[in-house]
Amino acid sequence: MNKKDLIPVILLALLIPVWMVIDRTFIAPKFPAKSPVPAEQPAGEVPEEASLTEAPAGKAAETVKSEAPVVTEPTAEEIVVLLENEKVKLELTSLGGGIKSATLMDYPERDEKESPPVVLDFSGSAALAYEGLTGIGASEPLVAQASEDGTSVVFSKAWNSGAVFQRTITLGEDYLLTVNDRFFNEGSAPWNLPGIRILTGRMENPADMKAMKGISILGVDSYTPAGGINYWGRKLNKLYGKAKPLSIDTVPADMNGVEVDWVSTKNKFFTQILRPEDPIATMAVLSSREAEGKGVVPKDVAAALAFKPEVIDAGSSHAVNYSYYIGPKKYSTLKESGNHMEKVMEFETIGTFSWMNWLMEPARQFLLLTLNLFHGVVRNYGIAIILLTLLIRILFWPLTHKSTESMRRMQEIQPEIKALQDKYKKSNPQKLQQETMKLYKEKKVNPMGGCLPMFVQIPVFIALFTVLRNAIELRFAGFLWISDLSTAENLFAGSIPFVGSLNILPIVMSLSMIWQQKLSSPGTAATPEQQQQQKMMMFMMPIMMLFFFYTMPSGLVLYWTTSNLLMIAQTSLRNLKKKKAKA
Repeated sequence: MNKKDLIPVILLALLIPVWMVIDRTFIAPKFPAKSPVPAEQPAGEVPEEASLTEAPAGKAAETVKSEAPVVTEPTAEEIVVLLENEKVKLELTSLGGGIKSATLMDYPERDEKESPPVVLDFSGSAALAYEGLTGIGASEPLVAQASEDGTSVVFSKAWNSGAVFQRTITLGEDYLLTVNDRFFNEGSAPWNLPGIRILTGRMENPADMKAMKGISILGVDSYTPAGGINYWGRKLNKLYGKAKPLSIDTVPADMNGVEVDWVSTKNKFFTQILRPEDPIATMAVLSSREAEGKGVVPKDVAAALAFKPEVIDAGSSHAVNYSYYIGPKKYSTLKESGNHMEKVMEFETIGTFSWMNWLMEPARQFLLLTLNLFHGVVRNYGIAIILLTLLIRILFWPLTHKSTESMRRMQEIQPEIKALQDKYKKSNPQKLQQETMKLYKEKKVNPMGGCLPMFVQIPVFIALFTVLRNAIELRFAGFLWISDLSTAENLFAGSIPFVGSLNILPIVMSLSMIWQQKLSSPGTAATPEQQQQQKMMMFMMPIMMLFFFYTMPSGLVLYWTTSNLLMIAQTSLRNLKKKKAKA
């Protein structure tokens, strides 16, 4: 294959990040994951009070005869209760009975030795707070009582009508909590419980976090067993609509009336996942954006579960039980938590290329598992990425070897192809095609031999891009002069004109591409047109790659640089063998 034929292939392989931006921004929103959609239920206003008239009964998680606990009058002053284990420390507030903050003990806030741990702050709007029922809102006091062993807390509220609310939150050994909510009716008439909502806490990115342009970092996900996963963070721009208000509280059109298994709210490294015991609630997306600048730049996101109205007979109760995960987006931890919670990692391919998920999701899992296995041996993620790159190169060596050999043979017959073009191109194009194919057959050259092996590797590039962009393992992982493989190097931040900071590795990557182009360029048999193409590719492609990769995570750039250097070694070895054979 000559250089002119190779340009589209290399462009396709190198512009993967651009394609992912296009897919997430323009294509994926038009192809949401399929979900069973019953009759549409508009996202109207949530009733503020329990109605005194009869309301339709929805599906109840539990409605039984039960005696309500005795509840005293709560104090107006906020009471904060602590629940903690080795992984997480939770501050629970008596105002709404929700979570005020979560401290993740294993994850430092800054890349410093004495850095305090990460704190997810929900003081502005407590996680697990209800909306739609006066008396238990996020700003309304409840009675709080911690257990003697410090593993659970009970919140309660009583109304004059005989209605009683009781919530029990229990912290397990990891990042998973159980939430048991009971609504008791000790009155003499049915209690028409309105359509209420429960919210996750609002998630923000760390102050020093910079999103890659076009790539969603803040997100809301929803999962249904029948329809699978939906990543609404990719579609926030569409959800804001043409008006682009400063905040939204909306149900995506594809989810009207759809009961979900769970919803999640997340930033790049941490997530909350709220799952009712039974899929009896629909979902909503909440977000506010930055007021300045063009377009939609989300400032925070949250998710809500919305329940249908319920009728609780006198002397009966209604129960809704939840599991609630609050912690790192770490694949192994989420997998152990069950209920497909690991899908928040976005390893699953949806939208236009969902048909490729049978390959892409296992590939991402394999790459992350292998990366962590290498880290377990060498104890450094930079070296682990290099070893992973070496492994990928070894696995694809037969294909890359076949590709380079095919391109070499194509280059050798370029003068003959040029002669045929000069002879037949204008006078007899059909004869040109026949003679060209005849030449391929005589020289035993496959014109596609250099292209197909490269196409086979493209899914691996895309999978690795996702893994290295999302892996919390790379957060604050250092290598040589790089302090954090999950972000760009950002050396001398704010001091470099035009680009803002110095990133050395993308420059090394681009220089290695120029070196590789020189080594793989054909010899004296190349035509003048090919020589001109070589000069353009030798500099234009590295410049494009420098532009695309300059602000990408260092781990991803390290992979590509290592891959280039290994290709240089392979090409140098091939050229050395060729020289010895000629000698």
